[in-house]
Amino acid sequence: MPAKNIAGSITFSVSNPGSIHPITRYSVGTFMKKYLAFAVTLLGMGKVIACTTLLVGNQASADGSFIIARNEDGSANNAKHKVIHPIAFHQQGEYKAHRNNFSWPLPETAMRYTAIHDFDTNDNAMGEAGFNSAGVGMSATETIYNGRAALAADPYVTKTGITEDAIESAILPVAQSARQGAKLLGDIIEQKGAGEGFGVAFIDSKEIWYLETGSGHQWLAVRLPADSYFVSANQGRLRHYDPNDNANYMASPTLVSFAKKQGLYDPARGEFDFHQAYSQDNKNDTTYNYPRVWTLQHQFNPHLDTAVSEGETFPVFLTPITKISVAAVKKRVTKSLSGNVARPLCQS
Repeated sequence: MPAKNIAGSITFSVSNPGSIHPITRYSVGTFMKKYLAFAVTLLGMGKVIACTTLLVGNQASADGSFIIARNEDGSANNAKHKVIHPIAFHQQGEYKAHRNNFSWPLPETAMRYTAIHDFDTNDNAMGEAGFNSAGVGMSATETIYNGRAALAADPYVTKTGITEDAIESAILPVAQSARQGAKLLGDIIEQKGAGEGFGVAFIDSKEIWYLETGSGHQWLAVRLPADSYFVSANQGRLRHYDPNDNANYMASPTLVSFAKKQGLYDPARGEFDFHQAYSQDNKNDTTYNYPRVWTLQHQFNPHLDTAVSEGETFPVFLTPITKISVAAVKKRVTKSLSGNVARPLCQS
């Protein structure tokens, strides 16, 4: 058969609190009620590799669900394996990454969890998205690019730091909540370093957390407001950080002090802004990334007064004018930008 560009989707759904149903290698099954997460894999964009993340709080969704979604634009040759990893007891040694030398101690007992692996990893890495038997889900990762000044001061640990390749395999076997999953990833970044820039979404029956790297050892995680949605498109999007609000923020302990010391943040210019200190805004963002965020925000808030080329003005969190359904999320994250003010992937 001649080679074709194709598009597909992979969906995780959850229901029935307090009970775990039998699942097979080919059927994800059901886990817990009142939240749903899915990873949509878009294939057929040639050599372009990109992701778009959409998170929806339960008070912003049509049925009271929490929703996390991410598409992955890439080659149609990058096949995926949907896998159920069984519970494991009496483990010893370390988990070893597939694409660099990152390693992390194996838990003595690892929970059962699902994963969507790249076909060439022997179902041991690049897990991308899944749920565990505690009802914790995650999507990993939204590739982001931290600022040059931040990385000059604290570079990525490319050889031994954690990357997209290993995140799900290190977190899902042990995370008992979305918050704990985000905290564990943050701890790993502090101890082992991040091998690249990324944003990761965590979900359970009570909340959604989103973590972004700031540099090789700095990170920030924010709890999604229940009445809001959030969009990211290959760029750091988090901004506000309140170190006194432990219910809604977690971060590396030197996040602000390091930024001050390295000249990334000047308190005389106002409150700390994570994006300004640790992220970037360049031509690539204007061409490829702003249009995706702008498009989704204007789908749910059509009267929003923002220009597609002015990404720094985009709100981080928004309350939609109408509640967002699962079907609407799936439709939006598979959107091709047809008829939009910007279609850079089709024009390049």
